Amino acid sequence: MNNRNLQLGIMRVPFGAALFFVVLAFGVVSVPMPTGAGRDDDDDEGKNAQLFATRSSPIAITSDNKFVWSVNPDNDTVSVFRVAKDANKKVAEIPVGKEPWCVAIAPGKHEGRDSRRRKHHDDDDEEVKVYVTNMVSGTVSVIDAEKKRVVKTIRVGTEPFGCALTPDGERLYVANQSSETVSVIDTMRDRVVNTIEDVGTKPHGIAITADGKKVYVTQLLSERPATGDPRPLTQSEGTDNGRVGRVTVIDAHSNHVINTVILNPLPNVGDAFRSDGNTLAREPLTGVFDNVTGAFPNLLEAIVVRGNLAYVSGTCSSPNGPFRFNVNVQSCLSTIDTVRDVEAFGPGTTLNMNVGVNFEPVGIKLFNTNPFAVAFKRSALEGFVVLAATDRLLRVTLDAQGKPTINPPANAADPSKIIRIQLKDPNEILLPDPEDVIGGKNPRGIVLNSNDTRAYVMDFVSRDIAVVDISGNDPALYKTIARIQSAAIPAAGTVDAIVQRGKQLFNSAIGPEGAAANSTRPAGRMSDTGWGSCYSCHVNGLTDSVTWMFADGPRQAISMQSTFTFGDVVIMNGAPKLPESHQRALNWSAVRDEVQDFTRNVRAVSGGGGLIRVDANANPVPEGAAGLAQLPDLRPTANTGLNADLDAIATYLALGVRAPISPVRSNSDGVKKGRELFESAGCQNCHGGADWTTSIIDFTPPPATTDIVDAQLVRFLCRVGTFDPALFTDGVSNEIRANNMANVQARGILGLNVPSLISVFASAPYLHSGAAPTLDAVVENVTHRSAGSGGMDTLANENDRKAVVRFLKSIDRSTEPFLIVNRPANLCGT
Repeated sequence: MNNRNLQLGIMRVPFGAALFFVVLAFGVVSVPMPTGAGRDDDDDEGKNAQLFATRSSPIAITSDNKFVWSVNPDNDTVSVFRVAKDANKKVAEIPVGKEPWCVAIAPGKHEGRDSRRRKHHDDDDEEVKVYVTNMVSGTVSVIDAEKKRVVKTIRVGTEPFGCALTPDGERLYVANQSSETVSVIDTMRDRVVNTIEDVGTKPHGIAITADGKKVYVTQLLSERPATGDPRPLTQSEGTDNGRVGRVTVIDAHSNHVINTVILNPLPNVGDAFRSDGNTLAREPLTGVFDNVTGAFPNLLEAIVVRGNLAYVSGTCSSPNGPFRFNVNVQSCLSTIDTVRDVEAFGPGTTLNMNVGVNFEPVGIKLFNTNPFAVAFKRSALEGFVVLAATDRLLRVTLDAQGKPTINPPANAADPSKIIRIQLKDPNEILLPDPEDVIGGKNPRGIVLNSNDTRAYVMDFVSRDIAVVDISGNDPALYKTIARIQSAAIPAAGTVDAIVQRGKQLFNSAIGPEGAAANSTRPAGRMSDTGWGSCYSCHVNGLTDSVTWMFADGPRQAISMQSTFTFGDVVIMNGAPKLPESHQRALNWSAVRDEVQDFTRNVRAVSGGGGLIRVDANANPVPEGAAGLAQLPDLRPTANTGLNADLDAIATYLALGVRAPISPVRSNSDGVKKGRELFESAGCQNCHGGADWTTSIIDFTPPPATTDIVDAQLVRFLCRVGTFDPALFTDGVSNEIRANNMANVQARGILGLNVPSLISVFASAPYLHSGAAPTLDAVVENVTHRSAGSGGMDTLANENDRKAVVRFLKSIDRSTEPFLIVNRPANLCGT
């Protein structure tokens, strides 16, 4: 059998005779304000103001608790709400840059430290500034909060996401996700004064300690291989312990990286979540669930510092097969000791927030999927986790040492003490909601007021904020009291509205209500009791970077921005029309020809009921795996048009997924040379065309029978030396199929589906099995790099290969594609 000190941070900062006071619900973006600047109370802070740790967030509150600011990524705006005395009214919506994701509020209207001191003494109406990161624009907008307009735009790195002010408000740290740097902005002069390199891959969430000495930056995706792992990637990829989560530590004085905190894999995600068989150990299905499942921290969305501890919310991944809804992903909360910069309670002690949920009864049971953010009260040892996929807040409590728990039942006879708060106002919560259209959808941020009586939640997809009453001594009475629209939603009946519905369901673990025990409310048809979502493997429609052990073999999660050719999509009856929409053949083995075929993943991988109720022959389709036979991947019928919600997901992928922006300039000499070498090597003969792949569906589904060999569309497969049968016969490597009664070699001998190169810089590791950690490793393969030139190796020179890699790293949606291709007939197809 195979095993798959809690104290407040205080900083006294003399500022002449006055001090700055930061009001924040532990870790939500801090709001440093001068004493007397519009406060509700008459408290005299005197000379000993207390500063709290800060963090990045899409929603923030002013220090006087009067106004909440929240970004609108789909509308390129930020909204302002008056919330004092539960006014809960939107008062402004301010245009900013493209795709804003973070907001932070700081004292403003100063040109330097001396003027700040002078203004603090002279009057009580000093204006404040608000900072907003704009991911697509690559900028930070500086807003005059009183005039409610942008007064300056600061250029930072590529795709800025998280932002956090130092507790004294003097510097803003910005995580640039694609350029993999952190920008430091002087808030007196509003300009970048430092750019910190070597912060790790995809820097995302930021938190700063209360004393302002350390900055913590989460690396969104797990790192590989795990520290000290002696296994080659062909053996570690696909395992439950082959990676670790990482959080970068920056010294705020020197602005240098000083440490990296390793979040180790969980050795056991829970005794209730064991697997039947073990794919990589060559142990087939037996019908007995006796294999311990591990998981590694991944999708590190956010971090919050509370005292000497930091809490990181994320989704843990368990890629080893056989796949099943409760052994694929877990809901995780990791804890870091910020004094020693290690896991606070020992290696692998991340909290799995799904443990114990299995004991809840039907009608209450709902797994806690895709935790996005955490905020803690100041007056109590409790906080709230934002659950993006189930549209709820989850209450967590801390013990005296700061160890978190959701207070789950210990067994089926133990009453559940789990507190979840729906994001529906008092009227909405009384309404039937069979289609899952009522309430706040896909929450991604939270901020608490300084009195610990209200939580404000940013709902991304529904474009609103929810106001939650968290006052009183009985957590069972916590409830949403209002929802306020933050930005306009698409008009009903438009293609944009279809995209929006598809985005909701893509990010949801619930969806429309079913009739089975695992799909009735509070659950739905998108997963078994709210366990999984498409987002769990495809972050914002992109990739979680994990190599999953699936029925075809080891399969890197494919970034989905190039599923359809940009600008060529034709929507008919609410769905992309094929072949007019120029969709890529799907999956590494081209086993699917329609996005709607992934209804099989909803049923088989996530355990959901599935959205299709009636098949192409007008026969009822049972929920779950029982309906799979009526919903084929390729033949004899197409799945498009069988369900409007499923078609909406396809439309979202066709029109609503943005490709990452490359930080490499395409007009540089090195990139130009690399482009020439790429073309002379014939790489465009496989990676050409408008979508940077020749694998484009050219028929109206279903395909001809002659196109299919071993359930694969063989015309779209190419054999370029990236599949090695020996990695199955050696008995230990990962070229093996999951969910099988016997050990079967992975698909690949017939070739593999050609991936698109759009934004390829952002989707490491590479190849179907994750065997190539870098693009440099990809072009080391002589057979692969000479496939488009008739076997002639034109890239034998190392410097030439480096130039090609430089070009590959520059490719994004703006790069001019190669439209003339000559696909190698001897390597592609039958």
